[in-house]
Amino acid sequence: MFLTQLVINSVVTGSIYVLIAIGLTIVYRVLKFANFSHAELITFGAYMAYIVNVSLGMDLFYGALAAFLLTGALGIATDRLVFKKLRKNGSNVISMMIASIGIGLVLRQSIQEKWGPNQVWYDIETRTFEIFGGSITEMQVYIILISIALILILHFMFTRTKLGKAMRGVSDNPQLAMASGIDTEKILLWVWFIGGGLAGIGGVFRGADTRLVPLLGWEIILSAFAVVILGGIGSFYGAIIAAYILGFAENFGVSILSDLSISTGYRPAIAFMILIIVLIVRPSGIMGKKEAA
Repeated sequence: MFLTQLVINSVVTGSIYVLIAIGLTIVYRVLKFANFSHAELITFGAYMAYIVNVSLGMDLFYGALAAFLLTGALGIATDRLVFKKLRKNGSNVISMMIASIGIGLVLRQSIQEKWGPNQVWYDIETRTFEIFGGSITEMQVYIILISIALILILHFMFTRTKLGKAMRGVSDNPQLAMASGIDTEKILLWVWFIGGGLAGIGGVFRGADTRLVPLLGWEIILSAFAVVILGGIGSFYGAIIAAYILGFAENFGVSILSDLSISTGYRPAIAFMILIIVLIVRPSGIMGKKEAA
């Protein structure tokens, strides 16, 4: 019975990680820098859903839809206002990463100024189901099913649509993509929109499964980076596998820590222990490509 509950919790955790990590992966694969402001996109999406759900009294489904659209739009805005200008000025990846940290701080403080530092919750009523001795809420079922559906949609987009193929072309060779007639700036708009939208949905799921605080995104972003690196930087399918691996590792690890009377505050370290072990054996990650010498 306890094992069943651990498996359920692990799948839910992995389903949240996978959306956030895919958003990070899409941006990194095209722009080649670690976007730390992704943490605040997660938080922003969660609070946009809170406005729709609590302030406007609408179903959380509409809150999640609003979170996707508005957070995607915010992703585009950060690119047009900051990152595009840095690219034009020839800034390196370190400058881009530092700029993303600055953007994140501004967004985080703005969110805290608006909603305060205290915890808030969505207005949702959810049933609980029993499965082989474990329990899962209706919301957690939605989290798992919607995450799987989005993964399948993204797979179809990347492999079957012109947009997905253009995104892959721009990520593999931007100069060749431009020479082939692909509008790279237009593709970048889609990259930021999709990446930001996935972060927003991930934030809603995290908030629905736990609670909302201004540090919501920051609490999970390091684990998301661990997923991206473990899966292989820039690998869409690697991120999917790694998200569920870390979901299981964290939940089973917390159980072991509790049995050993060790503080569960060490939970974030579990992801990085797994990451270090895998990278020692396979430096490029689970599905990452080896860099040419």
